[in-house]
Amino acid sequence: YCATYLDKGADVLDIGAGRGAFLIEMAERGFHASGIEVNTAYIEEAREKAEEKGISFDLRVGKAEKLPYPDGQFDFVNASEVTEHVEDPLSMCRELYRVLKKGGSAYISFHNRWGAYDYHYHMYGINWMPRSWTEPILCFLHKQKEDGIAGRQKLSTMHYVTYSGAKRILQQAGFYIFEDSREMKIKKKFGFWSFSFLLLYRCIRPWYFNSFHFFLKK
Repeated sequence: YCATYLDKGADVLDIGAGRGAFLIEMAERGFHASGIEVNTAYIEEAREKAEEKGISFDLRVGKAEKLPYPDGQFDFVNASEVTEHVEDPLSMCRELYRVLKKGGSAYISFHNRWGAYDYHYHMYGINWMPRSWTEPILCFLHKQKEDGIAGRQKLSTMHYVTYSGAKRILQQAGFYIFEDSREMKIKKKFGFWSFSFLLLYRCIRPWYFNSFHFFLKK
């Protein structure tokens, strides 16, 4: 997806790089790939994979709220499945904005407070309940997770937001050009008929989809 509009050799950052799948893919496609990750075991695993494939990237220990890079370094930033785990999503988005070049792009996701299916706990309906109810239920089902090195993992402490809440965070961080990536796909796929599908999508978006996805421009 990135390769369709980024020039070869573009500088790309992955926030929350995990085991390095995105970094490896981008490096193999000829991009200058960098990433941050809090889990040192994941970092070592990603570096070993890169060495086996004969590629290189810059992967560092770091937090999203304080990125170890200068202003305006990157053409593209990937921030998938990260905002819910950090301490402060707004600080993270401000840092994302800071390290992007003027005219640079980014992808970011937010988890939906009212999503029908919870991706982290693999349960339907849990997000429609008051948060005070969820802890006893998850403990009873032996599904509870604990906050730790990988950031916030408990349903009661992770940052889930509404669609308007996600847009507000992005605006406060400085982004004024952003679009719902699902809407972009609907427009591209259905063309003339896209209005009907967009209307349907917007009606079910607040309470059905487990996450919101935005394409950003600085």
